[in-house]
Amino acid sequence: MERLEKNFMWMAAANIVGSLFSVTLFIYLARSLRAEAFGKVSYAHSFIFFLLNFVDLGLSTYGIREIAKDRKKVSDYVSEIVSFKLLVASSLFIILMAATFLTYSSAGFRMIILGASLLLFASALSTEWAYQGQEKMRMVFISFATTTLLQLLMVWAFVKGPGDVLKATPIYSLAAFFIPVLFLIHFKYKPKLDFTYLKQIKSYLASSLIIWLIAIFAQVYNGLDIVFLGLFKSPEEVGYFTIARRAIGGCALLMVFLANALLPRLSATFSNDVCQFNSATGKFLKISSALTVFVFLPVIIFSDHIISFALGSEYLPASLPFRIMGFGLILVVFNLPYSTGLIAAGKEKEVLKQVLASASLSVVINIFLMPRYGMTGAAISFLFAEILALFWILRAYRKHIIACQPS
Repeated sequence: MERLEKNFMWMAAANIVGSLFSVTLFIYLARSLRAEAFGKVSYAHSFIFFLLNFVDLGLSTYGIREIAKDRKKVSDYVSEIVSFKLLVASSLFIILMAATFLTYSSAGFRMIILGASLLLFASALSTEWAYQGQEKMRMVFISFATTTLLQLLMVWAFVKGPGDVLKATPIYSLAAFFIPVLFLIHFKYKPKLDFTYLKQIKSYLASSLIIWLIAIFAQVYNGLDIVFLGLFKSPEEVGYFTIARRAIGGCALLMVFLANALLPRLSATFSNDVCQFNSATGKFLKISSALTVFVFLPVIIFSDHIISFALGSEYLPASLPFRIMGFGLILVVFNLPYSTGLIAAGKEKEVLKQVLASASLSVVINIFLMPRYGMTGAAISFLFAEILALFWILRAYRKHIIACQPS
């Protein structure tokens, strides 16, 4: 299990260091831009973060699996997948810009969305997944730490107040290009311009489609609520809720990174060594329990003090939705070890059924509660979606995963 433990360490370090820089940047933007301008930036980024799923299409996870099987073909996979992602990113960019100019009359808000949309291309160029397939998790650490540090430094240098709101999104996006370009040089990336490679991509997509759909539906109840809230409430309330949502999302992201570190090993051991498979899942569950007791619960309990200290009393309205979603976060933490095990065992269709059910429940609750209760209703919808998710996944895991039999 030595390699697994090293993977855990590097992925945890990547998340922790990257999150520290991101949280610092988040606090700086909230304080410098103030609630209204910060709400506009958050609203624009919410659109883009959702669209990033359509750039990836599950191909990153597919690339991790295939490179793990044949590391000599890493350059081919990188060239084919990145070229296709750039094609998708360009199409999405054109569609988004057309929709933006038809929908929003404010030239300022159009520029904010334009700046944020550059992240589509940065995401298309990223190749951390290729290093994950090679189990070189230290390179993922370098990527996340360097990129988030550059974003923090560049935003700090150029964004000083609400008057600089138009600079915030393009600067943040441009800082995300540096590491992907260096990694592409390392992998000897060759752009595919003749489109004959699309036949090969078609076969990739056939395998990645279910994983992509899981990401899409999971995003509905793990981030799209900010977009829904913007339809019903003011930019100020969007800004308050974004504080809670991003904090919860940052904590959940730590667990997602650990799941990504575990996935290659679980996939390799499921067919050959069920005991090791269950042992790895159990270790993930122990880590989840420790993080809940020593990190997540104290943060939830002292949320008022943390928000006031970090952001100022202006953002204290974010405390209630944060606490409600905090209990949902605990359910996420205990869900991931089992859902990761199901995906590793080839039972991703069960996970897809769960995220579809949770996403549907979240949309219904948001429609009924958000117009009246605003961000509190959004937080409640997240909690109920995660309750459903945990019960669904536990039932599926017990049904499909065979327990280890002592020899």
